[in-house]
Amino acid sequence: MTIQQPTDEGRKRYPATAGYHPDVSSDALHPDPHYPCTCTVTCHARCGGECGCPACSLDFSIFCDVAGLHSATGLSISETEALNAYRGTT
Repeated sequence: MTIQQPTDEGRKRYPATAGYHPDVSSDALHPDPHYPCTCTVTCHARCGGECGCPACSLDFSIFCDVAGLHSATGLSISETEALNAYRGTT
């Protein structure tokens, strides 16, 4: 299995954690090596992980959990609606 590294764009998007999503299991700000940001400059400013980025996919999932958009079987609204809410475009 190839371990992904953050891209230059990923390091710009997550500067405090060197291009990784922050470790959600810690109270301190630490990078989670399992979730690098692999975004490119062509990604949305607030990427939801559609490009395959582990960090942004996790961030979008956390947003959906906190916003109450997950049901027992998945999203309670369409993915497009959830992404619009995530990006503040609704």
